[in-house]
Amino acid sequence: MNRDIQPQIYTDTIVSCACGNSFVTTSTQKSISIEICGACHPFYTGQQKFVDTEGRIDKFKKKQQIAKAKKKTADEIKKAKLAKGNKVKTRKQSTLKDMLEQARKSE
Repeated sequence: MNRDIQPQIYTDTIVSCACGNSFVTTSTQKSISIEICGACHPFYTGQQKFVDTEGRIDKFKKKQQIAKAKKKTADEIKKAKLAKGNKVKTRKQSTLKDMLEQARKSE
């Protein structure tokens, strides 16, 4: 084996969890920090825990609020137009039968 390509092995690597638990192991890194360990993992503890490292839940809630606000303003604009007497244009769906009848009449 070539000695220059082998990584350095640390036998006293300290792994520290976000819950405060830490333990020693062997690794190619001097220290490792993790989010979930055996002491706080829901499978081992039986307790459900939400891990929201990037604010995903907050991002989702923010998007939902923006969507509700846009829908609310669109509804208010439609109501304002109807109150002024301007009709909101609605397009009637034509069936193939109706289109064929119109084409025959125009001939």
